[in-house]
Order: sequence, then structure tokens, then C-alpha cells
Amino acid sequence: MPFRSKDTLQAWLAEFDASGAAGGGVAFVAEQDPVDGIDSGLVIFPLANATTSVYLAPRAVGEPDWRVTFEAQPEVTELSPQAVYDLSSELMHAADLCAFLQRKSVEHMAQLAADAQN
Repeated sequence: MPFRSKDTLQAWLAEFDASGAAGGGVAFVAEQDPVDGIDSGLVIFPLANATTSVYLAPRAVGEPDWRVTFEAQPEVTELSPQAVYDLSSELMHAADLCAFLQRKSVEHMAQLAADAQN
């Protein structure tokens, strides 16, 4: 699916960053080996205020729906009230980015369908 290519995702991240909504532009597209000729693209969203890893990805090939995934962590995280506020802000930016990527995927798939009809 073209909307999952690394180049496309990097362009979308740049667009999101330029909008000012990125909250510092910490997200990046991970290097991955293509699977069955498809560059799957995976967006990593590092959290400064938590020890868990967070990434964003479409649910499946051909679907525009995106999800934020929190990986399990081996240790307990204890945070001050300010650090919880900071983490909440980071998670809000991750959610905003996920919604943005989903909108871009829907738009991109609609454009592909329109182009196929012409």
C-alpha cells in the first residue's frame, strides 16, 4: 500500500511538524525491511516521561485505521505530578499524530480510488 511507504510517512510527519501540532517533532519513521515487497512503515513516538515504547501503525495492509501501541515495560514507573502532566501532553501529541495519519491515509486512499476511475 503506497500510504504505508517510508517516504510517504516521512512527508506526512514533516507536514504534521510544520503545522505546529507536533509538540517538538519527536516522532520518526523506523527503518524496516520490506515484507512481500511492501515497505510497511512504522512511526515511533519516543516518550521522555515514561519507560515504555510507543509506536503508531495502520491496523493492517489496505486499512486506513491507525492505532497507538504501548509496549509492555518490565519495571514500574513512578512520576511526580509535573511528570504526569508532561506525559499527558506527550500522549495528547501521540493521539493527534495518530488521528492526522489516519486522515491522511483516508485521503490518500480516496485519491487512489479516484485516480483508478479516471
